[in-house]
Amino acid sequence: MVTPHHSHDNGYVSLAIEHLSDLPEQIKVDEKVLFRKGEFHISLMALKHLVPLINTGTNNVTEDDIVQDFVEYQANNDLSHFRPANTFRYVTRGERETVVAMVDVPNIEGLFEYIRTKYRVSIPTQPTHITLYTLQPEAAIGILSNNELEANSTPINVPEIKLG
Repeated sequence: MVTPHHSHDNGYVSLAIEHLSDLPEQIKVDEKVLFRKGEFHISLMALKHLVPLINTGTNNVTEDDIVQDFVEYQANNDLSHFRPANTFRYVTRGERETVVAMVDVPNIEGLFEYIRTKYRVSIPTQPTHITLYTLQPEAAIGILSNNELEANSTPINVPEIKLG
Protein backbone atom coordinates (compact mmCIF):
# COMPACT_ATOMS: atom_id res chain seq x y z
CA MET A 1 0.00 0.00 0.00
CA VAL A 2 1.22 3.46 -0.92
CA THR A 3 -1.27 5.08 1.48
CA PRO A 4 -3.95 3.46 3.64
CA HIS A 5 -6.31 3.73 0.62
CA HIS A 6 -4.03 3.39 -2.42
CA SER A 7 -1.88 0.63 -3.85
CA HIS A 8 0.87 0.45 -6.47
CA ASP A 9 0.67 -2.84 -8.31
CA ASN A 10 1.13 -4.11 -11.87
CA GLY A 11 2.00 -0.68 -13.23
CA TYR A 12 -0.98 1.18 -11.71
CA VAL A 13 -1.74 3.39 -8.74
CA SER A 14 -5.27 2.61 -7.65
CA LEU A 15 -7.86 3.45 -5.02
CA ALA A 16 -9.26 0.41 -3.20
CA ILE A 17 -13.04 -0.13 -3.11
CA GLU A 18 -14.70 -2.54 -0.74
CA HIS A 19 -18.47 -2.14 -1.01
CA LEU A 20 -19.50 -3.59 -4.39
CA SER A 21 -20.08 -7.22 -3.42
CA ASP A 22 -23.85 -6.96 -4.00
CA LEU A 23 -23.48 -6.81 -7.80
CA PRO A 24 -24.88 -9.68 -9.88
CA GLU A 25 -22.35 -12.45 -10.58
CA GLN A 26 -22.78 -11.96 -14.33
CA ILE A 27 -24.56 -9.76 -16.83
CA LYS A 28 -25.42 -10.15 -20.48
CA VAL A 29 -24.35 -7.54 -23.04
CA ASP A 30 -25.03 -8.07 -26.74
CA GLU A 31 -25.75 -11.76 -26.09
CA LYS A 32 -22.37 -12.19 -24.36
CA VAL A 33 -22.08 -13.15 -20.70
CA LEU A 34 -19.63 -11.02 -18.73
CA PHE A 35 -18.42 -11.99 -15.27
CA ARG A 36 -18.13 -9.82 -12.16
CA LYS A 37 -14.55 -9.07 -11.18
CA GLY A 38 -13.17 -10.60 -8.02
CA GLU A 39 -11.95 -7.27 -6.63
CA PHE A 40 -12.68 -3.65 -7.40
CA HIS A 41 -10.51 -0.56 -7.57
CA ILE A 42 -10.29 2.75 -9.36
CA SER A 43 -7.18 3.04 -11.51
CA LEU A 44 -5.89 6.55 -10.88
CA MET A 45 -2.63 6.39 -12.82
CA ALA A 46 -1.54 3.86 -15.45
CA LEU A 47 2.14 4.26 -14.68
CA LYS A 48 3.25 1.64 -17.20
CA HIS A 49 1.78 3.87 -19.93
CA LEU A 50 2.50 7.29 -18.40
CA VAL A 51 6.21 6.80 -17.71
CA PRO A 52 7.08 6.34 -21.42
CA LEU A 53 5.07 9.49 -22.25
CA ILE A 54 6.91 11.47 -19.57
CA ASN A 55 10.29 10.16 -20.76
CA THR A 56 9.90 11.21 -24.40
CA GLY A 57 12.12 14.26 -23.78
CA THR A 58 15.05 14.66 -21.42
CA ASN A 59 13.27 13.14 -18.42
CA ASN A 60 14.50 9.89 -16.93
CA VAL A 61 11.58 9.09 -14.63
CA THR A 62 10.70 5.69 -13.13
CA GLU A 63 7.40 4.33 -11.82
CA ASP A 64 8.77 4.78 -8.30
CA ASP A 65 9.38 8.49 -9.01
CA ILE A 66 5.77 8.95 -10.10
CA VAL A 67 4.53 6.98 -7.08
CA GLN A 68 6.51 9.37 -4.86
CA ASP A 69 4.94 12.32 -6.72
CA PHE A 70 1.53 10.75 -6.08
CA VAL A 71 2.28 10.39 -2.35
CA GLU A 72 3.45 14.01 -2.14
CA TYR A 73 0.36 15.32 -3.95
CA GLN A 74 -1.99 13.07 -1.96
CA ALA A 75 -0.58 14.44 1.32
CA ASN A 76 -2.28 17.80 0.65
CA ASN A 77 -5.01 16.85 -1.83
CA ASP A 78 -7.40 14.05 -0.93
CA LEU A 79 -7.63 11.35 -3.58
CA SER A 80 -9.39 8.76 -1.44
CA HIS A 81 -13.01 9.61 -2.23
CA PHE A 82 -15.09 9.18 -5.35
CA ARG A 83 -18.61 9.75 -6.62
CA PRO A 84 -20.32 7.42 -9.10
CA ALA A 85 -21.10 9.28 -12.31
CA ASN A 86 -23.94 6.79 -12.99
CA THR A 87 -22.50 6.28 -16.47
CA PHE A 88 -21.58 2.84 -17.73
CA ARG A 89 -19.49 2.04 -20.80
CA TYR A 90 -18.90 -1.12 -22.77
CA VAL A 91 -15.19 -1.18 -23.57
CA THR A 92 -13.65 -3.37 -26.27
CA ARG A 93 -10.04 -3.66 -27.32
CA GLY A 94 -8.86 -6.63 -29.30
CA GLU A 95 -10.48 -9.72 -27.83
CA ARG A 96 -11.08 -8.10 -24.44
CA GLU A 97 -14.49 -6.74 -23.48
CA THR A 98 -15.47 -5.07 -20.20
CA VAL A 99 -18.19 -3.04 -18.54
CA VAL A 100 -16.91 -0.07 -16.56
CA ALA A 101 -18.61 2.44 -14.29
CA MET A 102 -17.31 5.96 -14.65
CA VAL A 103 -16.56 7.79 -11.39
CA ASP A 104 -15.54 11.28 -10.38
CA VAL A 105 -12.45 11.54 -8.17
CA PRO A 106 -12.11 15.08 -6.85
CA ASN A 107 -8.58 16.47 -7.26
CA ILE A 108 -7.54 13.98 -9.97
CA GLU A 109 -7.07 16.76 -12.53
CA GLY A 110 -4.78 18.56 -10.08
CA LEU A 111 -2.61 15.45 -9.75
CA PHE A 112 -2.08 15.23 -13.49
CA GLU A 113 -1.46 18.99 -13.71
CA TYR A 114 1.18 18.60 -10.97
CA ILE A 115 2.91 15.86 -13.01
CA ARG A 116 2.64 17.87 -16.27
CA THR A 117 4.16 20.95 -14.61
CA LYS A 118 6.91 19.10 -12.73
CA TYR A 119 8.17 17.21 -15.78
CA ARG A 120 7.17 19.76 -18.45
CA VAL A 121 5.18 17.21 -20.43
CA SER A 122 1.80 16.95 -22.05
CA ILE A 123 0.04 13.86 -20.70
CA PRO A 124 -3.67 13.09 -20.54
CA THR A 125 -5.69 12.92 -17.35
CA GLN A 126 -6.74 9.30 -16.99
CA PRO A 127 -10.54 8.77 -16.97
CA THR A 128 -11.41 7.38 -13.55
CA HIS A 129 -13.53 4.25 -13.67
CA ILE A 130 -14.20 0.91 -12.01
CA THR A 131 -14.03 -2.24 -14.12
CA LEU A 132 -17.08 -4.21 -12.99
CA TYR A 133 -17.39 -7.05 -15.51
CA THR A 134 -15.09 -8.76 -17.98
CA LEU A 135 -15.69 -11.20 -20.82
CA GLN A 136 -12.51 -13.09 -20.03
CA PRO A 137 -12.17 -13.65 -16.28
CA GLU A 138 -10.31 -10.77 -14.61
CA ALA A 139 -9.05 -9.36 -17.96
CA ALA A 140 -9.54 -5.60 -17.63
CA ILE A 141 -8.66 -2.94 -20.19
CA GLY A 142 -6.54 0.06 -19.22
CA ILE A 143 -7.93 3.42 -20.36
CA LEU A 144 -5.24 6.09 -20.54
CA SER A 145 -7.19 9.07 -21.92
CA ASN A 146 -10.61 10.38 -22.83
CA ASN A 147 -9.64 9.85 -26.48
CA GLU A 148 -9.09 6.12 -25.79
CA LEU A 149 -12.35 5.98 -23.83
CA GLU A 150 -14.28 7.45 -26.77
CA ALA A 151 -12.49 5.29 -29.35
CA ASN A 152 -12.79 1.99 -27.47
CA SER A 153 -16.17 2.20 -25.76
CA THR A 154 -19.84 3.00 -26.06
CA PRO A 155 -22.30 4.12 -23.39
CA ILE A 156 -24.62 1.35 -22.20
CA ASN A 157 -27.58 1.06 -19.89
CA VAL A 158 -27.17 -1.52 -17.13
CA PRO A 159 -30.36 -1.30 -15.03
CA GLU A 160 -29.35 -4.16 -12.73
CA ILE A 161 -26.38 -2.15 -11.40
CA LYS A 162 -26.84 0.65 -8.88
CA LEU A 163 -23.80 2.42 -7.48
CA GLY A 164 -23.77 4.89 -4.63
